[in-house]
Parts: sequence; structure tokens; C-alpha cells
Amino acid sequence: MHWSDRYVGQDYIADTADCAVLACDVAREVLGSDIQLPGERRPGPFGRNAQIRQYQDAFARRVDAPLDAQPVLLLARGRAQHIGVMCRLAGEWWVLHADEAAGFVLRQRLRELPRQGYTVEGFYEWL
Repeated sequence: MHWSDRYVGQDYIADTADCAVLACDVAREVLGSDIQLPGERRPGPFGRNAQIRQYQDAFARRVDAPLDAQPVLLLARGRAQHIGVMCRLAGEWWVLHADEAAGFVLRQRLRELPRQGYTVEGFYEWL
């Protein structure tokens, strides 16, 4: 059993079980890092983009390649709006993410994300 299996299928709930909360849960439960995101969330795609840009350097640093259980920042419609967590399974990179449109947590192959409308902005490591 892979560590990510326990998250797959969990419900997406805005602000309480969304992509940012999932990433923090994985950091705490898998990596032992207590990441505390700002309490107030900005709604909508422009709000999420502004908040990500405001705080990303305070919480994580960009790395050259994906790291297991570490964050990946995803662009949707050209804006940073979504965070996932990298998973290495069977020699391939996957992204674990709480997808609003699907309504639950998915694990998808990194190479398949463009078909879902996502582009990788960058790979990160929690500070």
C-alpha cells in the first residue's frame, strides 16, 4: 500500500477539504511538517491566484524535479490556482490532488494532467 492510497476518494469540501488542506495534511501526516496556511481564503480563481502568489515563497521553495510527498503548483487557465502533491508509484510520477470539479481527491499521472486543463508551474519543497 502506498501512502497516497488513504487520501484517494476523500470528498472535496471548499475551504475545509480542498487542495491546499490536502497538501497540508500530507505534509503533516507523511512528512511530519506542520504547515499552517493563512486562515482567510480569497474566493474564485483570481483570489486563489493572488493568495498563492502572495504566500508561496513563505511556505515552499522551488526545486528542479518532483519530490515524493512534496507540493506541485498547477496552472489552470494560465493562473496558479491549484496545488497537488507528488507521488512516485511504479516508476512514474503521479499527482494527488483534491479536484473541485470531480468533487473528491484524485491521483493522476503527471503526464496526463494537461488533458485535464492543468500545466505544471513548478515543483516545490515545504520549508
